[in-house]
Amino acid sequence: MKGLQITRPGRFEIVDVPRPEPFPDEVVVQVMAINSCTHWDLTVWDGVDIFGRPGHPEYPYYVGGPGHEWAGVVVERGDLVSTLEAGDRVAYWGSPPGLRRRRGDAPEYGGYVEYVTVHERSVLPFAAPASAGAAPLSWREMAMLEMLSCVTQGVVAAGDLTGQRVAVSGMGAAGLMMLQALKTLGPDSLTAIDVDPGRCALAVRLGADRAVRPGSAEWGALRENEFSLSVDCSGVPAALEGDLEHTAGRLIVFSVPEADWRVPVGARRRSTTIEYTRTPAGRPGRYARHLLASRQVDVRPLLSAEVPIERFADGLDLLRRREAIKVTFDMGTGGGRTIG
Repeated sequence: MKGLQITRPGRFEIVDVPRPEPFPDEVVVQVMAINSCTHWDLTVWDGVDIFGRPGHPEYPYYVGGPGHEWAGVVVERGDLVSTLEAGDRVAYWGSPPGLRRRRGDAPEYGGYVEYVTVHERSVLPFAAPASAGAAPLSWREMAMLEMLSCVTQGVVAAGDLTGQRVAVSGMGAAGLMMLQALKTLGPDSLTAIDVDPGRCALAVRLGADRAVRPGSAEWGALRENEFSLSVDCSGVPAALEGDLEHTAGRLIVFSVPEADWRVPVGARRRSTTIEYTRTPAGRPGRYARHLLASRQVDVRPLLSAEVPIERFADGLDLLRRREAIKVTFDMGTGGGRTIG
């Protein structure tokens, strides 16, 4: 089967590898759509480890990596699988706490391949088009489940938003989904923060009460206690510091910060706490599926482009130039197109 392999920074090959066989508790899924993970894909492509680990990434990178935001159809299942059938439409969401796959010497691939094996509990089924109503989710929308499952950890961490003045910084895919998910909890106000006017306009369209650009007159007029809760989805040190300068309450960090960042002295005076989004119970995958299937979180405006996997570098260029929010890579059908 076909797979992508990043052989060294800035270089990839399309390789032929054996189709994986399922272990008894696994299913084989034909990948119908796989979306980019902007931060992870670009850091591996650039020779940088997303988590800052010495000696990483190692090249050649593992086949299919770092792809992990995929959806597809079950084509085979192991003998012990009880929750899925061949033909089910599924999307990867993560793994329950404590679940460890032990595949021995069997090959294990990332998502940039034609077929993946995965534990049955690591995917969730979606309704078939005939039973999903007039506008069923596309494969590309379903493939957003993994990222939304991560994002909703931040929503769970945020908790009750009654009376809260909420800000979300960084209007990439994560920030735009975070914004919509937090909107469902009814905060008193919801502010989007980004330097890009286009992203600010999209945030307002998707439910923000306003969008503020750092460096603008409106930004300069913000009070020290403008927000009672801020959620950073940018990873940019200046954005994290800006959040703290205008928050009296809590800062939740969803992002992976790009570098060290400063905690302003005023944050201590205001007793602002800094928290992270990893929750003890793990990712709330079913909650994320509900938000996605009901389109309370509408990901269609985020799915900017679709290209064949053979044009992987072109897709990354779209992301780097901020000409796309998410890129879908087609593993087999070809015919990529730019959308919006």
